[in-house]
Amino acid sequence: MRESKGDTVTFIFTIHKLVKPASFSNQYKKENEGKAIIEIPEVYELVNIIFALTEYGKTNAIYKNTEYYKAVSDHFTPYRQDAAVRTIDSLLTVSPEFYYQHLKMDSYAYVFSGKKITNGGVYDRVSSGEKNELDDYIPLLETFAERSGFRKFYKEKRKYYSELTKDYTDNIKIADMKSWLEKQFPSTKYDAVKVIFSPLVGWNQSANFFHDNGFAEAQAHVNFPFVDSEDKKQPAEVLKGRRIMIAFTEINHAYLNPEAEKYAKTISSAFKDLSKWTTAAKPSAGYNNAMVCFEEYMNYGLVTLYYSDIFDKKAFETLNVNIESNMTGSRGFQKFRDFNQELLRLYKNRKPNQTVADLYPAIIEWAAGE
Repeated sequence: MRESKGDTVTFIFTIHKLVKPASFSNQYKKENEGKAIIEIPEVYELVNIIFALTEYGKTNAIYKNTEYYKAVSDHFTPYRQDAAVRTIDSLLTVSPEFYYQHLKMDSYAYVFSGKKITNGGVYDRVSSGEKNELDDYIPLLETFAERSGFRKFYKEKRKYYSELTKDYTDNIKIADMKSWLEKQFPSTKYDAVKVIFSPLVGWNQSANFFHDNGFAEAQAHVNFPFVDSEDKKQPAEVLKGRRIMIAFTEINHAYLNPEAEKYAKTISSAFKDLSKWTTAAKPSAGYNNAMVCFEEYMNYGLVTLYYSDIFDKKAFETLNVNIESNMTGSRGFQKFRDFNQELLRLYKNRKPNQTVADLYPAIIEWAAGE
């Protein structure tokens, strides 16, 4: 960890005993079985507020076009020099990965117990690393929360949080996504799906899934799909499609990734020349091995298939053109349009009772011939 002393930040290295990421008790299983849960957790929001106060928080990683952001800024800016903010800021200076791969997700393991922040007893860590990267900084978070009046602020904003989670529940339809994905990937089942977000998150999405004690849980950590003035100009079905995409493209990884692992060798061969599939200096370049590249192609290919099932032809065509344009142009996945059209063709012409999982060999074979 890094320990803050006055105006200096000191590294402290600790040894972490490897333990399983999640422990699902029988009581936890009973309480969460079959649920689609939408949350803005308290410690999670505390960490996101601290992110918003850092230099990194000045970027579009933090969503600022809300009255909520203004309230956060007004209330917490006087505490920007607190040790917690300075320490987290120093970590983000080393690497932004501490934001989008570690600290934000790992904060979901904690809850408040009075003034103390404790592990909630379910997760050792939530990100995919071997330790909870936030654990060493909990005393700093406790001090910041006490000095800044965070818990009072969070309590005062509960009505706003409830409005957002209700909007998500009513309009994003996580249970419908889960049902479709489990039909298309019948060998993969999750007992619960969770969507965790903060209204401060501007663009980052991530996912993980956990298995313990005969219980499987998929998590999506996402930004909230706010509707701006330009969005309101879109037809209702098109707007719906755009809003549900964020959650779907994270939840579907819990299904498409395990299926892809079954074909690791053939995927590695089909996508071995990444220069044909990605573009240097564009976001696709970050998908720098065959498996993650294939998974991202399938990620948005699944969006197309899902949309083809739930929207009318006009809305689907508008949404699909936008998906293909974004993936090929903005993100630089060179062959996405061709891949997407072939996957859609295979899906539309599948045999009775054939699923998306059954189409993996055919789409991988197609990719190998490109």
